[in-house]
Amino acid sequence: MVRSNYLHEVQRTFGGTVHWDVMGFLSQIFLVVVPMVLVIVLWHYRQIFTFRIIRFFVRLFCARRRALVEKYLVERGVLVEVSLYSNDGIGKRLCSARIAKVVDGEMHLQLIETSPMVARLKSARVICLMKPFAYSGQRINAFVTFISHMKRRGIVLKELSLSTPIRYKHIIRRRHVRQRFSREEAVRVKAWSGSRKKNFWRARPDLQTVNNPAQYGKGMRLAVENISAGGIRLYVIHPQGTLPPLQKGNQLVLRVSIWNPKSKKYTYFTALGTIRSRFSGKGNAIGLGIQFTSEAEQVGKKYIWNAVDGGVNSLEKFLSQFQDTP
Repeated sequence: MVRSNYLHEVQRTFGGTVHWDVMGFLSQIFLVVVPMVLVIVLWHYRQIFTFRIIRFFVRLFCARRRALVEKYLVERGVLVEVSLYSNDGIGKRLCSARIAKVVDGEMHLQLIETSPMVARLKSARVICLMKPFAYSGQRINAFVTFISHMKRRGIVLKELSLSTPIRYKHIIRRRHVRQRFSREEAVRVKAWSGSRKKNFWRARPDLQTVNNPAQYGKGMRLAVENISAGGIRLYVIHPQGTLPPLQKGNQLVLRVSIWNPKSKKYTYFTALGTIRSRFSGKGNAIGLGIQFTSEAEQVGKKYIWNAVDGGVNSLEKFLSQFQDTP
């Protein structure tokens, strides 16, 4: 009897002081969580939201001009090359296609050739490149837009539709994607004057990168900005002393080593490069745009030079692993 009365008092005591306002609690969560989720969604899809808002006004005020360009693309069966596109530039190629029709702001594509693709493509940003043509005195060969519809079977792309772009424009096309590396020492380069191509391996390089560039001070060194299968862009930092010829048209023998994160080793190749452009960099640095024209093949104790058409194939395959993920 005493135990029963004790339990009764405990229940009455706690039951009288603890009140859960369920609706008030849920409303507080709603007021905090919903705005946070909304901000996250808007930030994640900010590019496509901005694109659609601007496109709405462009379609409203420039409908006739856009319709004529789109009619030309459809009637002429213009072949377009569709690739992923980001702030870093042109990425993985998706397909070659023709624009079959344009309906309600969507381009329905007739796929000609596709690349295997495992990544999610819906709402992905793409760039479409095509053979240049002129309209009202303006050259057009590209446009940037977003994927509005896609269908695939396994890794094979079966259907693809794009939103009509904000504008059609002309850009300078590059055959190869330029690859940048976050760590400067990820790409090592040794360079000799092109006049040494018959016996370059017997002499010390005229220019080279260093392992610890931050600690190298005012010493002369090379720094790589980007590289592609077609060439390399680099700088001669703190140039001094006797340099090899570095004018347009001069050649350099280049031993390029690139860090392979899969094998944890450097992969290297040797190429003969022709300087196509020279420009000034920060701190009196000399900038060089170099095109690969020949690749070295070791035969015994010597090297022979094989001309390359459009780039070094082995380098293109190696760099492609860095572009599989958009």
